[in-house]
Amino acid sequence: MMDKHTLKNRIAEIVPEIIGLRRAIHRRPELSGREFGTARLVREALDAWDIPAQYHLDKTAVSAKIVSGRGPTVVLRADMDALPIQEENNIPFASENNGVMHACGHDMHTAILLGAAKILHGSKDLWKGTVLCLFQPSEEAEPGGAFRLIKAGVFPAKAAAVFGLHVCADHKCGHIGIKPGSDYAGALNFDVTITGRGGHGATPEKAVDPIICAASIITQLQTLISREKPSTEPGVLTIGCVRAGNMRNIIPDTAVLQGTLRTYSDELQDMLARRIKEQTAAAAKSFGASARVAFNKSYPSGYNSPELTDKFRERMKSFLGNGCVIDRTAPTMYAEDFARYQQIVPGLYVYLGVVPQNKKKIEEIHSPRFLPDEGAIETGIAAHVVFAFDILGAELI
Repeated sequence: MMDKHTLKNRIAEIVPEIIGLRRAIHRRPELSGREFGTARLVREALDAWDIPAQYHLDKTAVSAKIVSGRGPTVVLRADMDALPIQEENNIPFASENNGVMHACGHDMHTAILLGAAKILHGSKDLWKGTVLCLFQPSEEAEPGGAFRLIKAGVFPAKAAAVFGLHVCADHKCGHIGIKPGSDYAGALNFDVTITGRGGHGATPEKAVDPIICAASIITQLQTLISREKPSTEPGVLTIGCVRAGNMRNIIPDTAVLQGTLRTYSDELQDMLARRIKEQTAAAAKSFGASARVAFNKSYPSGYNSPELTDKFRERMKSFLGNGCVIDRTAPTMYAEDFARYQQIVPGLYVYLGVVPQNKKKIEEIHSPRFLPDEGAIETGIAAHVVFAFDILGAELI
């Protein structure tokens, strides 16, 4: 048995060390599949604390197993990869890797899980079972590090539960957001290649312009969301990349569109994918062009166990205070490969507030100016520990 004040004090004692680790990770960000230095830093910290750990996936992933007798297994996961973004923050620990930045907060996730591992390792007398900490690469790049860890047999299929969190600019530092049931969308990526007939910009009547066709297709595809998707089901279709031509007075032969379709329902996603193909083909034909659509299934939709959500909500309200746990009513349309773990065992993925108390808002994730409040590290460590304690039978009063 441990009282919550003791736990808060233990966490506070290690926070300066964990902030130092977070800043070291932030200073040297690594892209998906290249997290060699980050994994090495994680392994070295775990070794220093006498926590058994091992590398996986060509030393881009690390797992740490903390065992205290016989009991259930709980998995705690953090992602480690950064993004191809040039940091614009003027801070002492800004990225030293040109064009690479921890703009999605994975440096925070990694440091927080290290802190949770240290606390749980030091409190093994309070619980029975196994804590598996997964430091995962490649969340930002399909098929994702979760897929590879599952395929490699690192993720235990018989775990009692899996837990993770993501920094969030919707909530203040010291707050946790939770959403039971469906949360984080299933993503289907698609590429549309439109083939026309090139020519001179001065004589467009002698060509078949794939750019004009592409513009029409982009507009028409949005009607799938506004007019064919049921109004009661969430869905988003975004064209994020358009490539065509290289000179102002030349009509090119081809144009390429790249997009993402996000839903919570597989049935809705299948229907919209079929209609993307039909609508694209019809639009291209009307311009005398042709179009080919290629789909790439990204991440499945996430699902937070209502039972785990309810228990976690009450435990965190007791630990943080009622006003610090926020019930989110609407699911997000972001996608997360954490959902792959939730397809195997019951899971919970929550939102960690990172907005400083003295600010109304900060830049969102994936911005070159994203700068989360490090005060959230304390809350993040507590969330992991409280969740694990509940699964492993450690009483917190």
